[in-house]
Amino acid sequence: MKIRPVRGTHDIIGEELSVYRFIESKVSEFAKIYDYNEIITPIFENSDLFKKPLGEKSDVVLKEMYSFKDRNDSLLTLRPEFTTPIIRAAISNNLIAKLPAKFFSFGPAFRRERPQKGRYRQFNQINFELLGSEDTTSDVELIILANQLLESIINKKNFKLYINSLGDKDTIVKFKENLSKYFKKYQNDLTEDSRSKIKTNPLRILDSKNKKDLALIKSAPKIYELYSNNAKQKFEDVQNLLSNLNIDFKIDSNLVRGLDYYCHTVFEFKTSSLGSQDTLIGGGRYDGLVKRLGGK
Repeated sequence: MKIRPVRGTHDIIGEELSVYRFIESKVSEFAKIYDYNEIITPIFENSDLFKKPLGEKSDVVLKEMYSFKDRNDSLLTLRPEFTTPIIRAAISNNLIAKLPAKFFSFGPAFRRERPQKGRYRQFNQINFELLGSEDTTSDVELIILANQLLESIINKKNFKLYINSLGDKDTIVKFKENLSKYFKKYQNDLTEDSRSKIKTNPLRILDSKNKKDLALIKSAPKIYELYSNNAKQKFEDVQNLLSNLNIDFKIDSNLVRGLDYYCHTVFEFKTSSLGSQDTLIGGGRYDGLVKRLGGK
């Protein structure tokens, strides 16, 4: 019997390893240019660390985390993403006494997802965090960084920037309520997976690529109808800054991120060469504390 790697994992060798090292070097290069300090966190943490910030009803927490009991019965989890461990590390090591602070990391993360093109159960993630800045110029800084990083790796014709705003926390709460009411009316017309999210995580229905869901998503409530004046102004500021810097973008009012800690600006750089899993780099603002850029 041929010994194979575990499903959803793969070895990095040969030309792929050369590409990996090249990308790693580019990440370090841009981190230095933009003055981000590296943090290397453990690959596992206490499970409770992830549950609240990621959303206890999110797909990541409910279905995708690799968690296990230690010998003393404490529950540990292989890191499913980088933001939470980096914030934990910054607090543990007293690195947030002076804000804003910038950190980056590069390494493996783990989620028990259905393996497909562009998505593995163990994958390597690029992560940049900007802690403690409310300024919209910080949002744009991360978008510029991501744009320049991608341009240094692939042809700019092969990716496109999409942006949206999730507004403030009150906006998101109200939006989830509106989505739940809307999709509940049409639940029999949704896929089984989307139906299961109506009460728990209706934002994730907007991410569905299933044709059965797409028609309903097209007519779903729009988050921009709920923006406060402050949220609307912040989003307009981001758009104006990007336009002034000649960075092309498209507004996608259905663009959301999969974790509960996001608010205000969110963005994704997408490509047409990966099928349905088309996001190269995504990120956004985290409740006023941190702005995040992450890519696989």
